[in-house]
Amino acid sequence: MELMEALRTRRSCRNFLGTPVEEEKLQVVLEAAGWAPSVMNLQPWRFIVVKNPEVKQALQRAAEDAVRLAYERSGWKWLGKYRVDFLSQAPVVIVVTADPRDTGADQFLRPPSGYAMSCCAAIQNLMLAAHDLGLATLWYSLFDKQTVSHILGLPPHIEVISLVVLGYPAGALPAVPRRPIAELTTVLE
Repeated sequence: MELMEALRTRRSCRNFLGTPVEEEKLQVVLEAAGWAPSVMNLQPWRFIVVKNPEVKQALQRAAEDAVRLAYERSGWKWLGKYRVDFLSQAPVVIVVTADPRDTGADQFLRPPSGYAMSCCAAIQNLMLAAHDLGLATLWYSLFDKQTVSHILGLPPHIEVISLVVLGYPAGALPAVPRRPIAELTTVLE
């Protein structure tokens, strides 16, 4: 698949088949993530591949708690109906973590963010590679980082950046509209 085609056709998936992801494909998407650019080439990302049903259930419960809290605080009606069962339904959840000390000169600024930006590039690579292999993904961020850290038993200096849900889609993924890039671009000459 050509890069621009992959960029235009990749979709977020919230309904997965229970079909396991082949180990070879899982290794390809992780390898793609590892080739992302990073601040000072520190490669701060660490990937926790969760296949264990009990751990995925715990992640789902944590996400449900976060959704409930966001709904109570925002009053947004769509959050009251938002389901996160894809976290236990998909065969794989990749938890992307990093050590905030693995960052560049931004460590002298507050708050440092180079390590997190580097992880975002890795996530994008991972998702595009998955799409190329016929897999679907969801970049999921509505969770409490400390709760997820506790579920995974992470040391206190490691930060959870995001979850990437991975598997085969249970159906066609609809196209979503994009705003014209001209509306989102400012050129200073």
